[in-house]
Amino acid sequence: MSGLNWGVGDLLAVTKLAWDLYHNCYLVAREAPEDFRQLVNELASLQGVLRTLRDDINSDKSFLHRLGDPRKEALEKCLESCFATLRKLQALVTKYRELGVGDGKQFWRRLKWVSKKGEIADLKSRIMVHTCNISLCMSSIGNSSLARIEISLLQALERQEASQGTIETAEELAPIARSQTEPVGASRSKDMVEVPKELEEPEGLGLRRLKRAFTGATLVEPTADLKSDLTPAMSEEDVSDSGSPMASSSKPKPFRKASTFSVQQDVKAFPPSPLPSEENSDTFPKPRSWKRKASVGRETPNAKGGKDKLHHDQDGVMDVVADAMNELAKVRQKEQSARPLRIVREDPVHQADDHLEERFRHLAEEELRIRRLSAKDWLRVATWWLLKARSQVPELETHSCTRSLRIGDGGTSQAYVDLLKSSWILHTVILDRNNLSSLMTDENRKLFYNLSDGINEDLSKYEPPDTSQRQALMNQNINMWELLQPEEETSEDDDLLPGSDNQRWITVEQDDAGAEDETVLYRTFVNAAIGSKKYRIRSRGAPYMLILSTKDGESQLKVTVCNQSGTISLTRDFTPDDLRDGLNQGSPSSGDVDVRDGMPLNFGKMSITVAFTSDGEQQRFMDFPRTYFNAVKRREPRQMERATETLLFDRSVEVFEQLKPATLKPLNPRQQWGSCDLRVLETTGKEGWRTTRRLVISSSAGEKRPWCTEIFLPLSNVRVSRKGTAREAIIKWSDCTHEQSDRTDGNYNRMYSYTYDENNPNIALRLLFKNSADATDFEDTAMRLSIPPIFSSSTGPDSRLVYSISDTETIPKNYKAILLTHTRLDWKYSELVYMYRDTDFIYDSTATRVRFPHVYYTDYISSHVEKLYKPDPGTVPHFSHCEKKVGNINVELDDEATMFRFMSALTPDYDLIFSCRAHYVATKGPRKFGSTKSNKGQAQVQLWQERRDTKSRNNKNNIRLVSRWEESKVEDKWLSLPIRQGILQQSQTKNDHSNRISLPKGPYERGRKLDMKNLAATDSKTASKGEGSRREGPVTICFESVRDREGFAAAIEGVGGREKGDEVTKSPFDELMSFT
Repeated sequence: MSGLNWGVGDLLAVTKLAWDLYHNCYLVAREAPEDFRQLVNELASLQGVLRTLRDDINSDKSFLHRLGDPRKEALEKCLESCFATLRKLQALVTKYRELGVGDGKQFWRRLKWVSKKGEIADLKSRIMVHTCNISLCMSSIGNSSLARIEISLLQALERQEASQGTIETAEELAPIARSQTEPVGASRSKDMVEVPKELEEPEGLGLRRLKRAFTGATLVEPTADLKSDLTPAMSEEDVSDSGSPMASSSKPKPFRKASTFSVQQDVKAFPPSPLPSEENSDTFPKPRSWKRKASVGRETPNAKGGKDKLHHDQDGVMDVVADAMNELAKVRQKEQSARPLRIVREDPVHQADDHLEERFRHLAEEELRIRRLSAKDWLRVATWWLLKARSQVPELETHSCTRSLRIGDGGTSQAYVDLLKSSWILHTVILDRNNLSSLMTDENRKLFYNLSDGINEDLSKYEPPDTSQRQALMNQNINMWELLQPEEETSEDDDLLPGSDNQRWITVEQDDAGAEDETVLYRTFVNAAIGSKKYRIRSRGAPYMLILSTKDGESQLKVTVCNQSGTISLTRDFTPDDLRDGLNQGSPSSGDVDVRDGMPLNFGKMSITVAFTSDGEQQRFMDFPRTYFNAVKRREPRQMERATETLLFDRSVEVFEQLKPATLKPLNPRQQWGSCDLRVLETTGKEGWRTTRRLVISSSAGEKRPWCTEIFLPLSNVRVSRKGTAREAIIKWSDCTHEQSDRTDGNYNRMYSYTYDENNPNIALRLLFKNSADATDFEDTAMRLSIPPIFSSSTGPDSRLVYSISDTETIPKNYKAILLTHTRLDWKYSELVYMYRDTDFIYDSTATRVRFPHVYYTDYISSHVEKLYKPDPGTVPHFSHCEKKVGNINVELDDEATMFRFMSALTPDYDLIFSCRAHYVATKGPRKFGSTKSNKGQAQVQLWQERRDTKSRNNKNNIRLVSRWEESKVEDKWLSLPIRQGILQQSQTKNDHSNRISLPKGPYERGRKLDMKNLAATDSKTASKGEGSRREGPVTICFESVRDREGFAAAIEGVGGREKGDEVTKSPFDELMSFT
């Protein structure tokens, strides 16, 4: 027995520490440099190997005994060295933990990555070595080979350390003996002792000799519970998984019954949640393969002048690790090939006769002259013909066939020949050639067993053929290889099936087809015409496989067309249009393809028309998309008489979960789904302000019971948080189901209304998209309108947008929509108002703010308003229609230049060219005696110039003066008048250095609002008295400074106004006016 006493608690500590470090490093690895991402990949592989070791020890009590003492000692030293390296990485992670993990780019800027590249490269190399060492110790590789690999690893690592100047002493690499703190997840035992130096064994595969101090528990202690010391970061499912947490199946678990939602949550249509409760358990990357190429090293700050040497040393470590793992792979392959192969003897009754066998042999040898075929290739060819036989005779697909099949009935003859092809390949080609049977890997072994069982089972359903029937078999298609059409690309690879795209579909069992994240719903063989009219050929014998499948993380149906040789494997989404085309297809009785009746499938550059071999086959294939599209038809744009609905956003989400709106915690039981389709559709009527949206979530096409639900979505006040991962978005908003019962009908009877409250969200969802770009697109969709803005400005994370809205009523209206985005803590939301032509605004250049005291919001009205009863049980009020409500809004902008652009966007024909405050604006001329000062208070004076593309021919410089008094007692606050040519020369102002200007008598307008199209005051209070808003008289303006007056004159003459920041010159009169 080993003299060392390494405990199960210590194994738990190393395994848990590796997982915690991997989890923490992964959170900041998205925006990290390439070296750090490689380190995270190495951590993923290491923690996977440690978990495998932990599970082997826990499940097999004889595992350590079978290793032997030398191998156990080497394994223990490997684990010690691994623990020391992980503690070193843990110290580095802890040091920078206070920097946070929110913004990845900011984190790495603050980390000063350049100074840590050498340290990270060293840790990465050490973790690679530890993973390699532990894997080798768990294998059956010989001790002499272990020693040789150990020496190579030590030498390569020491060369790298020497190049970096980081060679450490044994004391520096002995954190277990020197540390005063215990490893996470393990407690110090009272029996813990330090092994004396004279009792230390020679070094095994460890990097350095470490002093030992471990618990006295044995590695195979029966009462040891390997789940007892886990942190919350490691879920129960992660613990029970025998391998890496990333390798666990992402398929949903059985449905959990959902609870009934309250009226405040309009999502009752959601199905029960099929997903497990682990958060983001499927978002971690899978461990990288050991079949690596030597990567290019990185230069470290400590290796000035020695960059090439450092590259060589780092490559040396990787090369040694790669060689070691290759040797381990050879050992495992040798073990696999040495295992006995279970072979079912060929039924002598169902064998190819001499003539047929000679034909098969000739076809096989003819193909071997062209390309090299491996055992895996032959297995795929045999599987292809087994599947074709089953597609021609449905009885072969079922395991409960009660009658014997007679050759000659229907398609049984060709199916029987296809089965003989498959059997001959299996028993003659593969088993009779030693060089092929030696390549029986685990994957090929599984395929061999399934193929052997399938062939024998299907042949047993046939009656033994007589002589005449055997002779008739020669008239069937006995070709070993399907014919290729001209536009089927020829592969340059030597293998028959060069790509994995085709190989993954050709399996005996349908459940095994596809990649790990794919699920095959249906497979069949079809005829096809491929390519353009010039080259396409009408195929016979259904030489193409047509597949319907789904992919984890995506909701759409996938349709794939592939051939036997592997030169074609085309995949795309199956759409409702394909379903309509398929249902309109006529099934030719001859089995040929008629391009007029076939189902067209366009795969980008290549178009294919497929035809099914029978009506029943077509019906079975179309049942899947028909059922799915009928279940999710609510996600398609609706056809309405008075409105138009358009699709704004369409993406797949990996995780869709409903949360509690107040706390953003998961519901109980948890309502979470995977691989969903998320769409946002917008409904626009004749009036633009009535536009609404709906969010539609539908299940994956792979669900046995597809579902679809829709939720009302307002145009604004949708709160979005991106504080989690870059692919995650949390949204919350309000629908029309807030109950109000504080009113009565006048007879003490309470009235019930369900309303929309933008300040009280009652729907919250968590969405995990496939990538960060999809999450950002969804955020932009929720934050903005679907039409392009005519003005856009950003103030930090917030935006200011102006849109031009046009109604399509009998008397159309044109108005503006102002959309503001705000950021509060981690949340971003929008505010949308509508401003009509006649409006009122307060322009504040000092605060760079424009206030609109009278704008319109959209209020969303429910279907249950002011009724004497509550909704029926099981009925939830829904959105009914829109109404206007009046409010106000402040628009904050960056500078005055941006204010000019913003105000210019609010009028279709004018640009703001000058704006300043004035002491007063009076509608009377100067007097010889008495003051002309107005009692209306200060005013804002602006000049607007007509745009060049809208100027009239007779007036090339049309300028409008607009002024607004600030005094609240003034009813008609707005004054407007045209500025004619030469008006300054006609001015009655005698002193050019005065801050006043008096405009001659002329027409002007007064009113409570300003017509933003014509820049004219309107809606006068005196209009009801017969005076109207148009008047006539002189206008006197007293500016705050002489510079303002000069800027006013320069803007009229076309020179330009005063720039912001210019020094303001005041006259003595200015000072007097300021004092008074």
